[in-house]
Amino acid sequence: MTGLALPRTWPNSAPAPERRTAWLRDALAAEPDDGKSPPLDGDVRCDVCVVGGGYTGLWTALEIIRRAPGTDIVLIDADICGGGASGANAGFLMPMWARFRSLVAIGDHEEARRLGEASERAVDEILSFVDEHGIDAEYRRGPWLWTASNRAQLGAWEDTLDELARAGIEPLRQVSADEARRMVGTESHHGGVVDPGCATVQPAKLTRGMRRVALESGIRIHERTPLTGLRTGRRTEAVTPRGTISADRVVLAINAWAGQLEDIGRRMVTIASDTVLTTPIPDRLAERGWTDGTSVCDSRRRLNYYRTTPDGRLVFGKGGSGVGYGNTGPDTMWGKPLRPAEMRRQFLRIFPDLADVPIAGAWTAPVEYAVTGVPFAGWLRSVPNVCYGTGYSGDGVGPSKLMAKVLASLVLGTRDEWSSSGFARTPGGGLPPEPFRYAGSRVVLPALRGVEEREDRGAFVPAAVKRLVSIDPSAFRR
Repeated sequence: MTGLALPRTWPNSAPAPERRTAWLRDALAAEPDDGKSPPLDGDVRCDVCVVGGGYTGLWTALEIIRRAPGTDIVLIDADICGGGASGANAGFLMPMWARFRSLVAIGDHEEARRLGEASERAVDEILSFVDEHGIDAEYRRGPWLWTASNRAQLGAWEDTLDELARAGIEPLRQVSADEARRMVGTESHHGGVVDPGCATVQPAKLTRGMRRVALESGIRIHERTPLTGLRTGRRTEAVTPRGTISADRVVLAINAWAGQLEDIGRRMVTIASDTVLTTPIPDRLAERGWTDGTSVCDSRRRLNYYRTTPDGRLVFGKGGSGVGYGNTGPDTMWGKPLRPAEMRRQFLRIFPDLADVPIAGAWTAPVEYAVTGVPFAGWLRSVPNVCYGTGYSGDGVGPSKLMAKVLASLVLGTRDEWSSSGFARTPGGGLPPEPFRYAGSRVVLPALRGVEEREDRGAFVPAAVKRLVSIDPSAFRR
């Protein structure tokens, strides 16, 4: 029997308090302890073993059950469902039109249009699922604004609009500086484009609701059950500390931790994203005219992102606060924000009148960015019958529904538009190996921060510095 031993840095089953984001604490407080997903204790058999209790793992399990009722599925998670990125993200539920250039790059204009339209439908599918199953995901439909938060960012969307025009579609609407400012009541917007087909959700409540539906569908879930190894034989065995799972197929839905497998890490880079959540300030938001579900990202390489909640809290995040080193990357990116002072400066630059607003929660979490900018799936070479999906590049809430279709087709052996899509291919090429990649990031990130600070002030940026930061392989771009 051969197999794959997983790195010691694989996520363990002892969740630290700082791993509980404000989102997840709220979700767990509203949920009774049903005792239906205990740690695995003993050896079990199943048709499919899913590793990972976030969006990708849960959607994949549910998609397999939908297509093949009666399939015996066991899902395990090292922590609890929603304990990873699915309980830590900002809750932007949106199509992939802003990544249309990346979609064209992995296929052609026809395939990119098909995937973009599918991602648009995925927003509706997720919200319909929430309504059908009575999940309190606190969702609101509302436009997403891709804006310029300084003048240097103006026109960042032009190449994307050109590609969309070549495909004969116009899902994004260009807006003036005045309209962009009015949308959230800030003078720091200088124009942008709007995608009207978006929504926001409470990400952890969505994940915990999906867990409930999965249990009701007959999927066996074992939380606090880390995967420690994979063994091959007549069937594939997923090894855990207190038992094994013998399965025909295994799905690894582990996002940032997929970079620790084989050479997948050469196809993506793991970075930290810092987020804060304020206390409710509905009156202050109403004064600035921000009473709807509008969500915003700016156009800097290490983007700022912000939106509100139904009870009037403001969510503000800052990408690219740090880069992980090798296999330890994801595990060093949990807890308190890595660059809180920088995040506060950006918060006050956009919302200077909200300096006195108390913060209810703040955290950092890892985000895996693919070299293509879009997710990808494939099969492990070292262990037969094991597939994976990863590389969401900061936009996983909606696309995880599409990747579930890809992974379900792979697991069930279905030859269709999903198993043959651009998402079902591991990217070619790759990033430099460690330690060169980390060493490079230690040079590029400070330079990138310097460029952004100068652009915010309207100051001149030397051409040599621009060339230096241009070597970043779109890891921090939308």
